[in-house]
Amino acid sequence: MPITRWRLSHPRVLRTAAFVWPQTHLLLMMKVRDAMTPDPATCDATTTLRLVAMLMLDHDCAAVPIVSGEEVVGIVTDRDIACRAVARGWNAAELPASAVMTSPLVAIDPDETFDDAIQVMTENHVHHLPVIDDDGRLVGIVAQSDLGRRMTNSELGLLARQTSIRGPRRSSWTRARNEMTEEVVP
Repeated sequence: MPITRWRLSHPRVLRTAAFVWPQTHLLLMMKVRDAMTPDPATCDATTTLRLVAMLMLDHDCAAVPIVSGEEVVGIVTDRDIACRAVARGWNAAELPASAVMTSPLVAIDPDETFDDAIQVMTENHVHHLPVIDDDGRLVGIVAQSDLGRRMTNSELGLLARQTSIRGPRRSSWTRARNEMTEEVVP
């Protein structure tokens, strides 16, 4: 399965303005590895959704990367189980993870910045990013909530709106943040 890996040099990764809110300037320069959950729970594509949900419960997480050997082939979120299986009346106790997993995968490198993770989440309307190193190994997962613990409430609210899959598409994270910055900075 192809994995979209995001790097600073990737043509679709947008760079933000150099000036950001004073209280978050250092935050946005932090690396994904500083916020990710290392060694997340994983399962294979044949694992039933009931067992995937039990993994989520046992590990207090909302997303489980799907692996085949050493390769990450997809991801299943709690929303995938609810919207793609349960809401359709499918039997989640017997349905394999492959039936609802998101694939191809959007992933990020552990040495990318929080700002890069925000951009990738915003552009792809996702809340969880598997973290994959240069050798293609899964080394962690970073969730919107992991970033949110290091943001102000206003910033987290903006990120939540930007990654929402419902409603009209809003302006980019950068443009919205810059507009808010103009109001805050004299």
